[in-house]
Amino acid sequence: MSENSGTRSVESRLDELESRNEITRLIHEYCHGADKRDLERFSAVWAIDGVWIAGDDPVVGIGDIRATIQRQWELIPDYHHWSSNVVISIDGERATAESDVSVAARFDDGSWARSGGTYLDIFKRIKGRWYLAERDIGVGFNLDPLPEGFEP
Repeated sequence: MSENSGTRSVESRLDELESRNEITRLIHEYCHGADKRDLERFSAVWAIDGVWIAGDDPVVGIGDIRATIQRQWELIPDYHHWSSNVVISIDGERATAESDVSVAARFDDGSWARSGGTYLDIFKRIKGRWYLAERDIGVGFNLDPLPEGFEP
């Protein structure tokens, strides 16, 4: 909390705590939706005009985000994400978050690769509910080599 809690109203402090909880849940729902191949769960975290930056070309809008995750599911039969070290900053109806992610992925040839990175997120509150407005995924490391010729 940026201000001294003694100078803020109980309602303001409660709103911040509830917002942090909802944003943290969205970070984890993204992973559960992706890992469990649950398109509705995955889609529910995003703002309609969300931006997903997972490479050179940002994916814009919920329709294209949905199509992109479905293509990933075709390329990578199985993966598991673990988000941690979540730091959230809230400024009115906008929030930012930074979290680390570890990923284990199984490919068509049966091989597994482990990698990780950082999610840099922007959230916005629309009609009282928080949504992921932008996620910029930075790959920080690959512990295992990717299968030869694999291009996500």
